[in-house]
Amino acid sequence: MPEKMLSWWQSLIDTAAFVAMGMFIGVGQLLASKEVLTLRIIIGRALSTGGIAAAAGAALVWVPDLPRVGQLGIAAALASLGTSGLERLFQRLLQGRG
Repeated sequence: MPEKMLSWWQSLIDTAAFVAMGMFIGVGQLLASKEVLTLRIIIGRALSTGGIAAAAGAALVWVPDLPRVGQLGIAAALASLGTSGLERLFQRLLQGRG
């Protein structure tokens, strides 16, 4: 039982690291833009990119032994693309199949 709890805590810490990294990337991109910053925009961008970065854990479905550095790299790439970048990527992929 203690091993199960330790594994659960480690997963929670890993997920928090992905989310935090994504949030920093999102806010960093926002600060580098010329967009007018409001608290609502900052929080919204941080939450959306944090969620996108956390989704990088799905890569473990395809590559179960992916090292943590690889997972963080995927999370950073997804967060850097952001919601609009991912939307464009999926549109291109779907158009290529249609």
